[in-house]
Amino acid sequence: MSPELDDLLDEVRLLWHVAVQATERLHDGEAVTVGMRAVLEFLARNGPRSVPDIARSRLVTRQHIQSLVNGLLELRLVSLEDNPAHRRSSLVQLAPEGERTIERMKRRERRFLGGLRLRADRDELRRAVATLGAVRSALGGSP
Repeated sequence: MSPELDDLLDEVRLLWHVAVQATERLHDGEAVTVGMRAVLEFLARNGPRSVPDIARSRLVTRQHIQSLVNGLLELRLVSLEDNPAHRRSSLVQLAPEGERTIERMKRRERRFLGGLRLRADRDELRRAVATLGAVRSALGGSP
């Protein structure tokens, strides 16, 4: 591995931990965890999906997503609907309160991120996204 790739991956790890901490502080009063928030956002972007579909898209285990969905069900932020494609694997769907919750969290995040003094312009951010996507793909993640 090149030193530059090693540095990039180290920076990604550090960024991940700082981002999780910032997100936890930002949403301190919310009942959802960072993982639950990711499921809510995924459903808001992609519509109803089965637990295995969510797990595959997030590159995590079905069991991990199932535990997050169980917590979201308890909070009444998602519901389970019949899946016409599979009898035993229901579709997880955002409930109205789940829609309001993820929108509230995203508004809070946009305000926070809008106040950052980021030393990168839009083109640099687009290149960073493309670079990280290429590394993820090379490591065996979905394109």
